[in-house]
Amino acid sequence: MDELRIRIEEPRLLSQDIAQVIRTAIIKGRYKPGERIFEGDLASSLGISRTPIREAFRRLESEGFVEIIPRKGAVVAGIDPKEVEDLYEVKSTLEGLAARLSCARIKKKDLERLEKINRELRTLTEEGDLEGFYRAHTRFHEVFVNLSGNRKLIQMISNLNDHFRRFGTVSLALPGQYENAVRQHEEIIEAFSRGEKDLVEKRVRDNVMTGGRVLIEHLQKGQAMTK
Repeated sequence: MDELRIRIEEPRLLSQDIAQVIRTAIIKGRYKPGERIFEGDLASSLGISRTPIREAFRRLESEGFVEIIPRKGAVVAGIDPKEVEDLYEVKSTLEGLAARLSCARIKKKDLERLEKINRELRTLTEEGDLEGFYRAHTRFHEVFVNLSGNRKLIQMISNLNDHFRRFGTVSLALPGQYENAVRQHEEIIEAFSRGEKDLVEKRVRDNVMTGGRVLIEHLQKGQAMTK
């Protein structure tokens, strides 16, 4: 709640600002799975009406961070390891295919854009900016996904990403994942520069699946500790 109080001093809190603060609190464990987030307490602490808070909850529900339960309100959603595994398998397959297709289309300017985003990721790593890192990480992958030229594939990946945000942000927040992502992106850029489509596909799939494996291990470790 301390982090939420800091935001009270800002002149106008929009629903996306509130969602970002709650999202970060969930990722960092300030709100636990199954815990209710009281709408009235937030409205009182922030000095605002309940309307933007409800909008923030709806946004967070679409991202998988909370569940809106009738007569109870917003409750932090749990994370099912099987759902994580299934989603990462699909995402790695689709993005690997997109990378393979884009290999014949990628130009020098595209490689330079990937390098620029990865430099940005290094800076965000030093700053510990999770939200910024997640957005830049997503932009890195969007470069080669959009270059694939397959509109159906691009749309499928975009739809998948709408349900992926919680898994992705939690995974990236785990120890060592910032550095892992930057290093693997360097390897992806190197494979693209060599024009080796098999290697490009493999490295993109490995990059995606690494996040899934780390998140599942984290969840299983947490379950073991509570038994």
